[in-house]
Amino acid sequence: MVDVWGTRSAAGRTRTVAALAALLLAVGLLVAGQAGVTRADAAPVAAEAESTSTPAARKGPDPAYVVTPGVTFNHPFKKRKRGAIHRKIVKTLKNVEAGQTIRLMTWNFDSPYLARKFIAAHKRGASVQIIMARGLAMAQGPGRSYPVLRNALKKGNADRPKELRSWIRTCAATCRGKGGAMHSKLMLVSKSGATNFIVMQGSGNFTGSAAVNQFNDWTTITENQAVYDGWMQMWAQARRDKSYPALRFTVGNITSIFAPHRGEVDPALKVLNKVQCQGATNTGTGRTKLRIANAVWGDERGAVIANKVRQLHNEGCDIQVVFMMMSGKIRGILRGVPAKQMVYITGATANKFKDRYVHLKGMTVKGNVDGRPDGNMVLSSSENWTKLGWSSDEQNVIFQDDAALTDKYISWIEMIYRIAPRTLANYVNSADPDPTVRVKPGAEYLSPKDYPFHELEAELY
Repeated sequence: MVDVWGTRSAAGRTRTVAALAALLLAVGLLVAGQAGVTRADAAPVAAEAESTSTPAARKGPDPAYVVTPGVTFNHPFKKRKRGAIHRKIVKTLKNVEAGQTIRLMTWNFDSPYLARKFIAAHKRGASVQIIMARGLAMAQGPGRSYPVLRNALKKGNADRPKELRSWIRTCAATCRGKGGAMHSKLMLVSKSGATNFIVMQGSGNFTGSAAVNQFNDWTTITENQAVYDGWMQMWAQARRDKSYPALRFTVGNITSIFAPHRGEVDPALKVLNKVQCQGATNTGTGRTKLRIANAVWGDERGAVIANKVRQLHNEGCDIQVVFMMMSGKIRGILRGVPAKQMVYITGATANKFKDRYVHLKGMTVKGNVDGRPDGNMVLSSSENWTKLGWSSDEQNVIFQDDAALTDKYISWIEMIYRIAPRTLANYVNSADPDPTVRVKPGAEYLSPKDYPFHELEAELY
């Protein structure tokens, strides 16, 4: 074990230091024209690539396993598709060998099933480090995921270098700021099977609810060291639980934006401000197509974004919006814009643990965008469009000129729009609190003691 960790640590440190030095030398952390950028149209995302080894004969990691880049969606109404994101995560974990690193940030980790998979990776010799929101972690009693992971990941660290020991911990509020909450949802893996430099992120937390109750997205970038090292720089800052400057950088066609923000252009407006509604050559109608799926719109920030959407609607853009929560002021701004509330109430009243709702946090554009009449753009994020989202730990990724990825998002959001049961006119309050009411960070939702994780996971496994 000492030889394995010693070799991995030295190589890992050398590679990381060199890569980060190169990244930091670029002005504003800008790295342009990266040749190895992974594109959704370079490989299919419908299913994981098959291993060349015989599955029945292999008990440990498969060195030939390939992590497929692109986007994965789950569908809470369809049993076989509920756990799609979970399966993507578990297959990646299963093929991480000893000496490799797994880094995770999630607002909530409350899944006995996923906890067992991370613990198994740690026991194999992988370095597992997890950060989650403190309020939720502290509210979990014995037998829940946080204390189980905390105790299990402490064991077996004696022979490992300090930076490669496994742990789960929390930050005081945000990990890279002074207020807000830790609300990111991402996983960084140095290598799984034959695939290197894996960046996974999206809207889903590591809970049964993320699969059974919510529509979520999960994008995967592979074999792109510059993107991976940039995200690892963010991780290195987050683990110190101190305030850092804003971090934004572009590698090829991928722009990464991390909150807390420091007065920069809003990630949503960074996309919307580049949209021209007419002159599209790739939509068939000449109108730019804008599909938006963001769970929560609130505060003045949400109103500013809504006003921009309203402007683009008036200018002739083809727009569809799906959401879960929205203040009355913002609903008023969007009146007349095609918008639906995806909160499907399964009982007599709204119940967060029974209802099905949209939890994605982003948008996609096809048409005249960023000066290209045949442009494509996707924003995938953990960030609700609220004041709290602005000041919390969040991640945003903008994929540009990736037609296959754009089409997948458009199709998925249009499907949610078709089945969403409510319009702005028959909006109902969800089980979450009114976004206009100021709440203590970490207490935005129902207490973890009320979370029926065993019941939810019984629907999956």
